[in-house]
Amino acid sequence: MLRFFVRLFALIGFLVVAAVVTGVVLAVRHEPSLPDTVVLELDLRDPLAEGSVDRLGSFLGHETTFQEVLDALERGRSDPRVKGVLARFGGDGASFAQVQELRAAVERFRASGRFAIAFAESYGDTGAGNRSYLLASAFDEVWMQPLGLLGLTGLSAQIPFARGALDKLDIQPQVFQREEYKSLADSVMRTDFTPAHREMMESLLGDLTNQIVDGVAVSRRLPPAAVKAAMDRAPLIDREAVDAKLVDRLGYADEAREEALRRAGAAPGADTMEAADYLGIAGPPNRSGPTIALIHATGTITGGDSGKPGLGEVTAGSETIVSAIEDAVDDPDVKAILFRIDSGGGSVTASETIRRALVKARQSGKPVIATMGGTAASGGYWIALAADRIVASPATVTGSIGVVAGKMSVAGLSERLGVHWGVLDTAPNAGLWSPLRPFGPAGEERLNAIIDSSYSTFLARVAEARHLTPEQARDAAKGRVWTGAQAKNLGLIDELGGVATALTLARQAAKLEPDSPVTVTGYPRPKPLIREILDLASGKGDLVEAVAVLAGLRPALAELAPLVRAARSGAVEARMPPLGLER
Repeated sequence: MLRFFVRLFALIGFLVVAAVVTGVVLAVRHEPSLPDTVVLELDLRDPLAEGSVDRLGSFLGHETTFQEVLDALERGRSDPRVKGVLARFGGDGASFAQVQELRAAVERFRASGRFAIAFAESYGDTGAGNRSYLLASAFDEVWMQPLGLLGLTGLSAQIPFARGALDKLDIQPQVFQREEYKSLADSVMRTDFTPAHREMMESLLGDLTNQIVDGVAVSRRLPPAAVKAAMDRAPLIDREAVDAKLVDRLGYADEAREEALRRAGAAPGADTMEAADYLGIAGPPNRSGPTIALIHATGTITGGDSGKPGLGEVTAGSETIVSAIEDAVDDPDVKAILFRIDSGGGSVTASETIRRALVKARQSGKPVIATMGGTAASGGYWIALAADRIVASPATVTGSIGVVAGKMSVAGLSERLGVHWGVLDTAPNAGLWSPLRPFGPAGEERLNAIIDSSYSTFLARVAEARHLTPEQARDAAKGRVWTGAQAKNLGLIDELGGVATALTLARQAAKLEPDSPVTVTGYPRPKPLIREILDLASGKGDLVEAVAVLAGLRPALAELAPLVRAARSGAVEARMPPLGLER
């Protein structure tokens, strides 16, 4: 009975929200339009979510996604109303791989004859600004506020080793790994770097640093040695950054906006527009022609449903992803699958479930192209092995072909606290995973057998999928993490690039012309509003998902964006009726 009333009140609440939003839409109902002169405005100060964010969160307060920024730049470069882009920078929110993809998108945008202005109060301020400035350097004009800092300071890895603390607490870590470069266990099993761990980290940092220096040097037309010299001095204060030819102009945000509008022609009605508002009216790119399904695997790989971004840990749930793959396979309009991975791994069995679904998709005649984001390592690399082709950015963190498993025994700490546990077992390994006692000899033997089985399967999968000998596969494995550029040289990936490169390969795999129009559609596809309502009423629905469908009204509400922003800032609070809710 209680569940009935919970569902009833949830449904009533949902219908009230739907009615309010529908009323607003009807009250302002007209076809939204764009100004004749538009400057795209991108806020790149915060991290950019891979895939779609929680749709309820996007309705209540939009969070820009990585794909949204790419789409705005791609759509804008062929829209005669769009004259340029103004981007706001801050700290290092985006991953290295995202930065490299966005740099390529900005370069394509500029190649179409449009301008690009980057502005920041500081690039990194009191933190690192390597990634934010690397992206900003791809713009044709780089601004920084007076007194700002340019934090092109180079890279630093600070790895915690907790073994000393665990020993003091009488907590016994028992974590086993394959092989020496699989460093996750080192953080709890050791007090400092092993030679293999140090070698791997130095190699990663060295390669990524070279990519930063080379990228900035090319964009700013400077010798790499000059960029490296500036990096060795950084953080640079405002005038030093200008003298080093890393910043073009010192000024304020309002001045940068005025300059952007001036360069756009300053026509009457010219204005800046956020990416989501622009796309809501102009529509995304890639919306005509055969369908390419876009499926994301973002976060820790787990069984069950994917975790909702914005409502907790982001997880790549095998059931959600497999269902999306199967829906794409069953859709006759889908000609290929673009599989975007941004995951450091997770469950072996969940990874294998996803890999199997991708194998079946290929067997059904649907090509699969994997595109790696910031990270596609361990289980993230495992699932990529099922693709026809694998694309990664030079800075993607990938590989980590290895296995780690174990537990932390708190038996010593428990005894120290005066808590003694009586134990009764019906079989030797009945308490194998209990944290209340360490592994015995039989338990260690079983765990090592499990790890060896998983690792040997992983190596076999790599050798088969990447057409490597067992020796080559093992040399590239051993738990070692590589950059995308290094992985390309080892044969672990096929191409360097991002979503645009992967989309070109998807067209090729689908036997389409390289530049033929396609419709890129995200899977799983959102349910229609009426289906969400019916599912919610029957107890099978999700209130968050139901209300989130209202985010689909965003295009119709695009012109209300100024009012929404004013309300969020409190500017219209005095005109809003009390809702009886605490904030």
